[in-house]
Amino acid sequence: MMKASIVIFLAVLFQYSCGNAINPLIAPLARETGISEVQSGLFFTLSSLMWLIAGPYWGKQSEAVGRKHVMLIGLGSCSLLYMLFAVIGSWGITYHPASLLLFILLLLTRIASGLFFSTVPVAAQAYIGDTTQGKERTSALTLVWIGSGLGSIIGPSLGITSSYGFMTPLYLAAILPLVAFILVWTHLPSTKKKNTASQTKTYQKVHLFDKRIWPFLFLITSLQATILSMQVTTGFFIKDHFHYSLSETAKVIGFIFMFSGIASITSQLVFVRALKLSGSRLLIMGTLFILLSFLSLLFHQHISALYVTFTLLGLGIGLILPGASSNASLSVSATEQGAVAGLITAAQGLGTLSGPLIGTSLYPIHSLYPYLATSGLFLIASIIIWIKVSQRHVADNKGVSLN
Repeated sequence: MMKASIVIFLAVLFQYSCGNAINPLIAPLARETGISEVQSGLFFTLSSLMWLIAGPYWGKQSEAVGRKHVMLIGLGSCSLLYMLFAVIGSWGITYHPASLLLFILLLLTRIASGLFFSTVPVAAQAYIGDTTQGKERTSALTLVWIGSGLGSIIGPSLGITSSYGFMTPLYLAAILPLVAFILVWTHLPSTKKKNTASQTKTYQKVHLFDKRIWPFLFLITSLQATILSMQVTTGFFIKDHFHYSLSETAKVIGFIFMFSGIASITSQLVFVRALKLSGSRLLIMGTLFILLSFLSLLFHQHISALYVTFTLLGLGIGLILPGASSNASLSVSATEQGAVAGLITAAQGLGTLSGPLIGTSLYPIHSLYPYLATSGLFLIASIIIWIKVSQRHVADNKGVSLN
């Protein structure tokens, strides 16, 4: 039987591959069908709002009905809803309905997908919390982020198939969660059965502003806001500044995101899996990589600068996500793992909610304003995390926990 860790990895990989396949398509789809920048941003914003709302709920449900059951719900829903988005998008491009009607239909599909997308990362992180301890958890959680990072490579890189039809990448991507559904159903052992009354009492709620974890949650939120703001606006930036065609824009965006994904995986394999750096060092190095990525935008007149920017961004993502997640997980007790997994996913959802709002509201004013805004937000989060890491280092030297 396939190892549980491999099944979890593939479930996350295929879920995120499907989710990321849509990113290179939104901007050219909007330009082709008359959907505005703000409306296209709502595809991400409202989907992320549902993600934010549903994250803690799925964390609690994973305690109640089991991690495996929640994963199956998410994977099946993801496959169905992304296939539906591809069908509606293809209809819009072929028959040119009223842009408002097309926008509403696509938006409803995105809202529904947002409600279910957080199931897999929440259940995967909680499953790892059930089955690992100490430093082993950092390494194990890295599998989740390697899966999501690889998803950011595979998903956008499917854009090269757009020459066979603009929505072909999404049709192909929607098959992947279905494959993962079968793997989880047949190969993943259950770790929790449906709660009895006594089991329900052991579930502990963790508050969003719990002093043990809020700096890590804020960093995850600011990072996700940065990522989504850049992803939402980069398609418009490339099409507006370099005047590529519909299919050319999708391919270039796909390659840029692919470079970012490769960098993310490389940083995780080298610094987390091979060198096994501590969570604190991962956070310091990761924040510096992200801040350097903003500096590279000074040369935004050249398409090569965007490749450098997203490569540095990927390096930082690969370090920050496992570093922040493992620090948050190790800061709480065993009975709080489901709650913290839900909050981590909700923090991502909040960033995914705010990022498109920042990007699409500021881009019409000036194409560089979204990047300036998110760089300021991320700098604040970085300073907070540097202070947290410094305090923890001092406390460790004194043999005192500041959690």
